Amino acid sequence: MSVEGEQQLPNEISFKTGPVRASGYAIKLRRVVNAALREHYKSKVLNPKKVNEYVTNLNKTLYQILIDRLGVPKDLVVDISGKIVTSGDSIQIKDVEITLWDKDELLSRSVTKELREKLEKPA
Repeated sequence: MSVEGEQQLPNEISFKTGPVRASGYAIKLRRVVNAALREHYKSKVLNPKKVNEYVTNLNKTLYQILIDRLGVPKDLVVDISGKIVTSGDSIQIKDVEITLWDKDELLSRSVTKELREKLEKPA
């Protein structure tokens, strides 16, 4: 039961970091999660310190997978999305998806060359 005029906070929130270099995913992920939970912090439903401990452990685990185990280059672009599920005063990340973009040297050179040629031609 809620008091009239009081807004019910969602217990499931989607998040997406957007493209970010692998070397910077941890900061971006922390910012995105904290921004998504801003209203929960204001309402004192969640403790930011407890959430940030969870995110720190998530970032450590992701680092172990990406960098230590798979050897993903730190300049590779990653995109992290998923859902934050709140339960009482804790959170859990569900349906997480990591997308990696690798640089295509051949395609990059081809596009660069063609664009430079077109820019050099008089209009």
